[in-house]
Amino acid sequence: MTSDLHLSGPTVTLFGDRDVLDEALSEELGRRGCSTHAVTIPTGWFSSVSHAVIRLDTPSGERALEDLASSDHPATHVVAVGETPADPATTARFDELCRQCSDHHDVSVIWHGPFDLGLDAAGAEVVPGELATTIADEIGHQAAWTSAPSYASQTYEPHRHRAQT
Repeated sequence: MTSDLHLSGPTVTLFGDRDVLDEALSEELGRRGCSTHAVTIPTGWFSSVSHAVIRLDTPSGERALEDLASSDHPATHVVAVGETPADPATTARFDELCRQCSDHHDVSVIWHGPFDLGLDAAGAEVVPGELATTIADEIGHQAAWTSAPSYASQTYEPHRHRAQT
């Protein structure tokens, strides 16, 4: 029996805060055979990264995205994730940075609602574990996609909760 841990999936670098979403994402990726590397200090991009989740709503993620957009780095699969900003100018700035990155990288953006406000008017709640599954699915799609750089954006639609009768 060997004590080596050789996981079948890629190492995914998480630029975030190690909050409830980052922890759920690490668990979900671990179940899928991936290892994770968390970056919580805004140090910028690492040229060794091949798969990354950039949390747009964290200082570490924002700095990593800015550095990736402004520097020449090896091609990377990137999933940028963030709570939908209330300010349209902020959304436009992140969108432009992600589009700049997509000139050389495979970039997917997933916008989501807040975690801590309970149910919205439509009866939906953003659950970190469910969002983590969506992010991990996107990483899996990107890992299988080996074509030219690309850009895609989506809004996460949480499962609808039914009122108990």
